[in-house]
Amino acid sequence: MEEEKRKVRIIFTSDVHGNYFPFDFRHTRWGKGSLQRVYAYVAQECQRRPGSTILIDGGDMLQGEPTSYYFNFISKSKSHRVADFCNFIGYDVAVIGNHDLETGHAVFDKYVGDCNYPILGANAIDVHTGQPYFQPYTILYRSGVRIAVIGFITPAIPHWIPETVWHDIHFEDIKESAAKWVKKVKEEENPDFIIGLLHSGMDEGIITDEYRENATRETASSVDGFDLILYGHDHASNIEMIENPSGKKVLCINPGSYAHNVAQINIEFTLDADKHVVGHTIHSKLHYIGTVRNQHSQTFRNHFFRDYQDVSRYAAEQLGTFHSDLKIIDAYFGSSSYIDLIQQLQLKVSGADISFAAPLFFNAVIKAGSVKISDLFNIYRFEDKLYVVKLYGREIKDYLEMSYSAWINTMNSEDDALLQTCPMKSNPNRTGFKNFIFNFDSAAGICYDVDVRKTDGQRITIKQMTDGTPFDPDQLYTCAMTAYRANGGGELLTKGAGLTKDEIDSRIVSTTEHDIRFYLMEYIREQKEIYPAQMNHWRFIPEDWVAKAKVREIEQLFSNYPNDEEEEEMEER
Repeated sequence: MEEEKRKVRIIFTSDVHGNYFPFDFRHTRWGKGSLQRVYAYVAQECQRRPGSTILIDGGDMLQGEPTSYYFNFISKSKSHRVADFCNFIGYDVAVIGNHDLETGHAVFDKYVGDCNYPILGANAIDVHTGQPYFQPYTILYRSGVRIAVIGFITPAIPHWIPETVWHDIHFEDIKESAAKWVKKVKEEENPDFIIGLLHSGMDEGIITDEYRENATRETASSVDGFDLILYGHDHASNIEMIENPSGKKVLCINPGSYAHNVAQINIEFTLDADKHVVGHTIHSKLHYIGTVRNQHSQTFRNHFFRDYQDVSRYAAEQLGTFHSDLKIIDAYFGSSSYIDLIQQLQLKVSGADISFAAPLFFNAVIKAGSVKISDLFNIYRFEDKLYVVKLYGREIKDYLEMSYSAWINTMNSEDDALLQTCPMKSNPNRTGFKNFIFNFDSAAGICYDVDVRKTDGQRITIKQMTDGTPFDPDQLYTCAMTAYRANGGGELLTKGAGLTKDEIDSRIVSTTEHDIRFYLMEYIREQKEIYPAQMNHWRFIPEDWVAKAKVREIEQLFSNYPNDEEEEEMEER
């Protein structure tokens, strides 16, 4: 008998981040992509080209938009509605993402339990049993082929998210865990094809002695046994072949974020006369589904229309009035009403001496006028709780020195560039920031100058506290910051202030019950009338140099963007 060919099609999404319906609730306009359009694409493909299809997601499904916040924390539905959406679409397997865990056990445990398919995480270990907290792998059968999918999550969780959120779990290195689980799956399951499903970016990211955030390249090049690697987390769409230790080229593919694209991988298996798989070929491509619209899209919309209406009502709730615009662009050039609103809120809620905050969007604008719940998702992007950490004055200065060293250049004349920029990875024709904007922390509670003529580590002069009292490098101050920062995120406390993770933990004074956006919402409800204004407690000097640079660099960085549009692929944190 001759050899037989059989086909399997894989459709892969990742980092959907709350984009469930094709409507942008933050900007109140029709949006791109969404789970609704994933369903439309998958159903259309299966109708046009019947065959064996596997639908896979790469994690971070539960965070990012008013939709996800509503279904995680506001909705009274018995089942987690996002699990209902994914069950309706027909997902076969997914991996847990770091932002999924950020929602807390009550939410992510319910979501995992309500999904009709396994949510994987082989390297997320239950501290009580020593076994994976999530299912480590699954076996799928398609076209007579036995396919194993093994899932892994970035192990950086303890350095970003407070332990109270994900307690009873510890996270193993992906490369080491992958080597162990590939061996185990081969021996116990004898699959024909092994897929690595990683919620971890390609490379770069943060690398410490404790963890490597983005381990896809390292894993693909160091671990034998994977036939295909599907990955996400870094939001960078990519198709790349990486050679493993045996010299085999392994396809690694990332569809990017927000369900704007899906990755489609078509695999043709060769079976011998005894129906054993003896070879395969792979063809892959990324499909843009941002504007897909067909009868299947309408089916999804009709089925979940009540949920869409519920989110619409929630997002449209009016909280108060802003009497001037909030412009994120201003935050890159000095004290700004946008950052200073967050700083004042953090000082009020925490009672701390000093507050740290950074921009969380590239260039969003909140217009003067009525403020809705949806607007708060343009002011504050993450579900971060607020921490209070004790720092000495000298550590505060070192913290700020590291922040500004990632933010600005040393200017030798008024014609030099102020901000550190480079071509954007996602679009080399556009200019973006060289480093992550969510690590551009400024401080409130102190008055200080940043001298742009000085080099790294020499720029900051702290003159006094904002109440006029002296600032003492040897005094211990209470400092308000996000949970992300207080757990080592961005390394401003470690590499900047020079603290170990254990030292940071010993300095934590308190944490809030709710996230910062919740307190912002309550503050606006309470005040009703908000007059955003700059506190003007810090500045770049010389001011005339910076004023000229601001005019040039706003044109360079932001002229190609509408005022209410951040970059298409938002940076992952």
